[in-house]
Amino acid sequence: MRRLLSLVTVLTLPALADAVMDPTQPPTNWRPSAAQGHSGTSVPKLTSILVGRARRVAVIDGVAMKEGQSANGITVVRIDKTSVDARIGGQPVRLELAHANVTKEPR
Repeated sequence: MRRLLSLVTVLTLPALADAVMDPTQPPTNWRPSAAQGHSGTSVPKLTSILVGRARRVAVIDGVAMKEGQSANGITVVRIDKTSVDARIGGQPVRLELAHANVTKEPR
């Protein structure tokens, strides 16, 4: 009986594994706005800024961009610690991080 139960379990595990969705993957109907391109109808979302000695990178609508780079109709002009100056359709826009005032407490 144990062998039969073990055999059934082993044979059904692959079928169950296919049905389980990976929790680290986005839903199948989710599309980031960067893939759609910037239509100009909404403000692009600034989600991250990385500032180092040698480079500055901003993540806008899911796309990592350096100063001077363009993607999806957005051109990054300047990257500061908490904001990005950009151009969209030739118009200047300032994008700011939503939680720029959060600071790390010393230990």
